[in-house]
Amino acid sequence: MVRAVIADDSGVMREILSEILTAAGIDVVEAVEDGTSAVRAILERDPDVATIDISMPDKNGLEVIEEVMAERPTPMLVISARANDGASETFEALDRGAVDFIAKPSGQLSVDIWSQRDEIVEKVRAAAAVDPTTLTQDAGAEPVQSTVPADRVPDGSTVVIGSSTGGPQVLERVLAELPREAKLRVLIVQHMTDHYTGRFAMRLNERTAYECREASDGDTVGAGDAVVAKGGRHLEVTADRDGELAVAHDDGPKIHNVKPAIDVTMRSAAEAVSGPLVGAVFTGMGADGAAGLSAIKAAGGKTIAQDEETSRVFGMPGRAVETGDVDMVLPEKRLAEGIVNALDGWSG
Repeated sequence: MVRAVIADDSGVMREILSEILTAAGIDVVEAVEDGTSAVRAILERDPDVATIDISMPDKNGLEVIEEVMAERPTPMLVISARANDGASETFEALDRGAVDFIAKPSGQLSVDIWSQRDEIVEKVRAAAAVDPTTLTQDAGAEPVQSTVPADRVPDGSTVVIGSSTGGPQVLERVLAELPREAKLRVLIVQHMTDHYTGRFAMRLNERTAYECREASDGDTVGAGDAVVAKGGRHLEVTADRDGELAVAHDDGPKIHNVKPAIDVTMRSAAEAVSGPLVGAVFTGMGADGAAGLSAIKAAGGKTIAQDEETSRVFGMPGRAVETGDVDMVLPEKRLAEGIVNALDGWSG
């Protein structure tokens, strides 16, 4: 049975989270109201996972995450109302070692949080499955400089990348390592709500050489551009003409219980992209991306999955590997190199 610690300064929230997790068969070993107690409870109880609020007395959630990571890395999931108006703090929590985050809803909290119970249970279980030895702190880290040669990457190459839990840091690293000189057209689908995708695109733009933005409906993606699929909308590739990809929002139903779905973007890219095409699926829970990679493979493209050892959650890459349509399974440090190698000397 998964064992969890809950840290939240709201008594109502502690009670609701405890009820949600207990009903799902998760053992809540302690629920605490302040940061000092959170650090103590996590270190003493040694849970499989801890949920962390950002705003707490004594120590805030960021301080708790940093202290726990320094003492004994433990999977931590940020569940905080601050995440709604403080996307930067949420990404800082990920930098300090948090596995994932959920924004508490506004409005009638006790009612709305129950509407998120499936997402909460799913993410708590996914976080609990993360190997603590893979957790790292990247706070203050300098952007990674590209070291991958781009000499033989053909013009008009396209890369579609999908990721979920644990994905933002991997995406940031890979995009920073992809050489700007390769003039790739990059489409990114990160499972993330619409409140965060714009901020995440800005972060990638600031930390990599690519011109990165949140994709808009009717947008075009040219050489050296990277777009992040907007949360709450699927992203489809509708055309490839004059060196630019045309993309559009799709407001269809969730697929694999997520929106945007990686499969939608990869399948549409497989149909529309006329030049060299690589699809890659990184860390994350679920099965999204597996069918998309198969579509890219069937269309003559190359496919890559992150390996189990460096994936925080091997669900999506694992399901992709099971299809038999993955050309390369690579550790995080070699993903950018693998993408360029897949395009190197492309002949077909």
